[in-house]
Amino acid sequence: MRTFIDPFLPKGTVAPLTSSPIVKRYAGNPLLTASSVAFPCNLAFNAGVAKYRGRYYMAFRYDTFRENNRNKGLIVSGSGLAESDDGLRWKTHEKPIAFHWKGKELGWVNDARLTVLDDKLYLSFCFNSLHGERPGFAEWKGGDDFEVVCLGIPAQRNMVLCPYKINGKYWRLERPVTRRGQYDIWASYSTDLIHWGEAELLLGVEDVPFATFKIGAAAPPVETERGFLLFFHSVDNDPAREIVYPNGTKWCSRYTCGAVLLDKQDPFRVIAMTRKPLLVPEMDYETGNMELFWRENVIFPCGAIMEDGNTLRLYYGAGDYSTCMAEIRLDELWDEMSPYSRKSREATISPTDLWNGYYGWDEEK
Repeated sequence: MRTFIDPFLPKGTVAPLTSSPIVKRYAGNPLLTASSVAFPCNLAFNAGVAKYRGRYYMAFRYDTFRENNRNKGLIVSGSGLAESDDGLRWKTHEKPIAFHWKGKELGWVNDARLTVLDDKLYLSFCFNSLHGERPGFAEWKGGDDFEVVCLGIPAQRNMVLCPYKINGKYWRLERPVTRRGQYDIWASYSTDLIHWGEAELLLGVEDVPFATFKIGAAAPPVETERGFLLFFHSVDNDPAREIVYPNGTKWCSRYTCGAVLLDKQDPFRVIAMTRKPLLVPEMDYETGNMELFWRENVIFPCGAIMEDGNTLRLYYGAGDYSTCMAEIRLDELWDEMSPYSRKSREATISPTDLWNGYYGWDEEK
């Protein structure tokens, strides 16, 4: 029997990583913790942030544990809304967000990204259904009410609705689960926000030197004079970092943040990338070791806002515990990026193509 060898599958572990010196963490981090939330919860993290009609909005994930103990499992996970005048001091709404879908209300909706599109505020999310995780997005109707516009098929997370049209078409990013054991970023188009197609691979795990397991779109792309700037999270696993929780769960992952630059005319084409991560878990509120941390060593960016044409605010979940912010100057970021193109020129190549000798088979003895 022959075993297919995937030449792109990352092997081994990643070398020690440090944050780029161009990233300046906000001195007042964390911006939001569970103690800041107006309703009961244990964690407040992974928050999408957008500036809409002159005001800052944040859609954060909240988790509540049974008996306030993470080792006894979750009671509920959902999303809450917060507002701010300056993007630094936040006031949460009194109750969680309600997601309305065909006369029903969805539960367990989290990991939001906020997108301003056609002068409307949209929220992309992951919904934990009885048949698996489903991505989707919803339109804000005011208060705590969002009307779901579209739900995707199961086994996907990290959907990001992009804030710009390309040749009259909407586009979105998503992260399906594949049998290759990798989690890559894909993109697709739509003319009406409901029917999606023309899907293509945007970035594979094999393209990111500091990833071995997962990548996923972070905040909606930011338009710059050089292209669309997309931040992404990157995951590498290392058994040497393994943590065994009291309930037997094991964790050896590290989440970091990188960025790619997409072609303005063809946003499915990557033209530059940071060869090293921009942000790595280093602070106590990122590395974990607190009783109520959900997962240690996590940087999970979900929001990016251009403040003055050169300064970017990057909002991120820290340690699956709180919401934080860091600033990056564009003129310094360009120096961290270098030209890049995907290793796999297209995602439709099959083993039988034996493309340039990259694919091979190993005979089982």
